[in-house]
Amino acid sequence: MPTSQTIEIPFYIAAFLISLTCMVYTLIQNRQDKLQNKVYLGMLLCLLLNTATETLCAFLDPYRLDSAAVRFVMELCQYLYFIFHTAMLPMLGYYVISVTGIFRRFDRTKHLLFLLPALLTELLMLTNPLNHWSYYYDENMIFTRNWGETFLYASSVLYFAFVMVNLFRSWKAITAKRRAALSYFFLMVVGGILVQLVNINLRVELFGESLAYLGVLLSVENEDDLLDPETGIYNRRALRMDLDNLLVNRQGFHAVCVKVENADIIRRLTGSAGTGALTVLLLDEFLRHIPRYLIYQTAPDTFVMTLMGRDRAQAQAFAQQISERFDRPWSHHHGELMLSATTILAEIPTDIDNTEDVFNMADSSLPGDHARRLFSREDLGYLLRRREVESAVQRGLDQGGFEVYYQPTYYADGKRIHGAEALVRLHDDKLGRLFPDEFIPVAERIGLIGEIDDYVLRSVCAFLAGGLPAQLGLECINVNLSVLQCLQPGFVDHILSIVEAAGVDHAQINFEITESVDAADYRVLSAVVHEFRRAGFQISIDDYGTGYSNMQALFAMEFDVVKIDKSILWEAQKSSLGRIILENSVRMIRQMNRKILVEGVETAEQIELLAQLGVDYLQGFYFSRPVPLDALLKLLKN
Repeated sequence: MPTSQTIEIPFYIAAFLISLTCMVYTLIQNRQDKLQNKVYLGMLLCLLLNTATETLCAFLDPYRLDSAAVRFVMELCQYLYFIFHTAMLPMLGYYVISVTGIFRRFDRTKHLLFLLPALLTELLMLTNPLNHWSYYYDENMIFTRNWGETFLYASSVLYFAFVMVNLFRSWKAITAKRRAALSYFFLMVVGGILVQLVNINLRVELFGESLAYLGVLLSVENEDDLLDPETGIYNRRALRMDLDNLLVNRQGFHAVCVKVENADIIRRLTGSAGTGALTVLLLDEFLRHIPRYLIYQTAPDTFVMTLMGRDRAQAQAFAQQISERFDRPWSHHHGELMLSATTILAEIPTDIDNTEDVFNMADSSLPGDHARRLFSREDLGYLLRRREVESAVQRGLDQGGFEVYYQPTYYADGKRIHGAEALVRLHDDKLGRLFPDEFIPVAERIGLIGEIDDYVLRSVCAFLAGGLPAQLGLECINVNLSVLQCLQPGFVDHILSIVEAAGVDHAQINFEITESVDAADYRVLSAVVHEFRRAGFQISIDDYGTGYSNMQALFAMEFDVVKIDKSILWEAQKSSLGRIILENSVRMIRQMNRKILVEGVETAEQIELLAQLGVDYLQGFYFSRPVPLDALLKLLKN
């Protein structure tokens, strides 16, 4: 029959090793800056001391009657155990309110009320050698409880009730994973306490606590899914989780967004597509003002910082300081470089009252005079507009607010029609007529661009299937495709299913793709272009001349037509340098055996110039603005 000591000791040793492993892992990860991290480490330290003292007592128990020194050591270990163990449940309560964010609502009075039961029980335990109110050893060194231990358990019940109430009050402020982890964690700790309260010989309390701490380490303290693996900075998911927590807890704060506008200079300088170099460059500056856990990277070139406990003037001064830092060069191991950035300051919830608008602030292009470098309260109206446009896009899909317009394309002589480009417009009952340059970026961000592209393609296919376009001389219709959609798996098959369901000849459709991808995506996009051409579609590269990487796209992909952007044409009429750029662009593209379409034609002089250069097709207001389908049919018939 095993003795109680042989049963206890393995549990104590296992609890010690588990808690030690949790502490070592936490320290290795070097994440001790948040309040919850500090409290967690404090709980682990208490558990380590508890398991060490209880293990020593269990080893010495058979010899307790043989030596006064053994009795002294056992009494000392038991004394230390109760001192540290009494602090466990209050620390657990503080851990829960730190994870849920409730502690931010605590003033000095609430903190004192929270700590009062803990202070009384600690005082009771500290004075126990003098009064033996909590426990004592009899003449046979048998541990005996006294009335003070009942007060300890009553205090534990009080903290248990406090934590459970506040956990449920802040249920929406934390993620489902954290809710489950904290609930399990709390039940394991309290369950162990209750078991040991009922039967003191079942010493499973410390082992249950160690298992609970391990579970919390894996599900709450481990933040690998909230950190960028390359830079170690908190990511979009972390920002969303923390914003939701702050807003649910009605915590006011300031958000500062820094958008670096020429971040590609790092890539060109280092030859690396990674974001780490830029982050390292800026992080030292940010850390001079705020701790790391308040800094988030929402995009390779965008950072958001949350400021706690600062008034409007202090937050404004901080944003001004960050903005002015970009007036000076940044030191890099390749040399010094100038970065251009825009800083945006918003007070939450005064200026912005929801998580989505904070992300809109980080993701949206800035309107108006972009020579400014600092935007704040009076400049944030564009966020409201962004939110309204999001609603309009959703209404447009639900209520049929989208309409396809067509802009004709002509042969270079300007007299014979060649085709038309399908362009989507949005008519909203609240906002009126919206143009693609406003709602397309919004649709891409909220994940609805695919539905809009499908609507346009189906409308074009229905038009082509009737046979009227061919009768009226349209050789093809150009349909724009989102690059974001092109990079999705199975995209080509999806497009083929739409076209083939309508029974349309593939040669009548020319897909336009605006080259706006990283070099790493060229392989995927090139494969998509190849599949489309193999299926019989024509492919155009749109807006050629608007980006430095268009040249790479020309060489990397099998385009049939290159659409030269209107800015190249207009500049050619303003300066001799512009004329040289246009002439050489046309010459190079022709040598590559690609067709050429020039956009933005508005005058007869431009038509004459382009005819001399030998381009193939023209498009612009000189011929027609984008018009609805019925207006296009009238134009063609006339």
